[in-house]
Amino acid sequence: MRETILNIKDLSIWYRTYRGYARVVDHIGLQVGEGEKIGLVGESGCGKTTTMKTVMGVLGSDQIHVPNGKIEFRGKNVLEMRKPELLKLRRTGTSMISQSPMSALNPVFTIGQQLRDIIRYSGLYKKNDRKAIEEAACGALRSVMLSDPERIMASYPHQLSGGMRQRVCIASALVTPKDLLIADEPCTALDVTIQDQIHHLLRTLVEEKKRSLIMITHSLGVARELVDRIYIMYGGHIVETCRTEDLFTSPSHPYTQGLLSCVPRLSGGGLSSGIYGYVPDYVNPPEGCRFSPRCPHAGKECRTRRPPMAEIGPDHKAACFLYAGEGQEKEGAE
Repeated sequence: MRETILNIKDLSIWYRTYRGYARVVDHIGLQVGEGEKIGLVGESGCGKTTTMKTVMGVLGSDQIHVPNGKIEFRGKNVLEMRKPELLKLRRTGTSMISQSPMSALNPVFTIGQQLRDIIRYSGLYKKNDRKAIEEAACGALRSVMLSDPERIMASYPHQLSGGMRQRVCIASALVTPKDLLIADEPCTALDVTIQDQIHHLLRTLVEEKKRSLIMITHSLGVARELVDRIYIMYGGHIVETCRTEDLFTSPSHPYTQGLLSCVPRLSGGGLSSGIYGYVPDYVNPPEGCRFSPRCPHAGKECRTRRPPMAEIGPDHKAACFLYAGEGQEKEGAE
């Protein structure tokens, strides 16, 4: 039994907007075990990145409102941490790889300056031990298959290719020991050959260093390749969670089934019709299940009550009345 290092309980996150509060995350739960690789999958705008940035404590209170919930990292609630505790969490507990390396790297400092600062303020070395810090920085670049670390250290971000910048971001996330690595769609802007290299590198480094991983992605193919367990997220809700292999053999939630039906198949079989409708308006979200306006199985109860998480099988749950043992009344039954 793996020890749980991250436990998100009943978390809600609202953004302040001119129209009112946008309820982008609504009463979700998520757990990550020691050394476990987790996938957080869903279409753009469903709340994946917002959730993980809140775990890191990088969304300011002027941007968001958290009406309820807990984010426990090794038993301590991140939402109650003061600034010194949050800085310690980011230095030793968690790190995040951005989906945009050009915005994650400071354009006015060299790669070497940025890596040295991360190492220097981690507390692992004496701040005046320049040789040890330099060796650690070069070693981190070599670990991500950058064969000329001295040149990379002297370069500015704009002097590197997209794939090299992404490798630098991974190196900066792994250069100091961390328990949990959060990768936020790290290969979105890269071509497929570089994507495959980055994914293989990420999986190898996480497994070798026995870190936990949360991979944020909208690609089921990436999740299938990288993670042990998947959470499917739609409209700020977790709608299904299971082992990776179970998701592809027995998808249960109608949204998950819709996502899989959108994946092109090499054998052909016609074009996908996609998923009907549009993502919900977070300021005025639908009552009950947020997927109900787009769901082919939706009944009256789906539009008035939020479905509970129902047990489908071992380590497999779905938030749907189809499996909740409830008497669901279909529309038009009267």
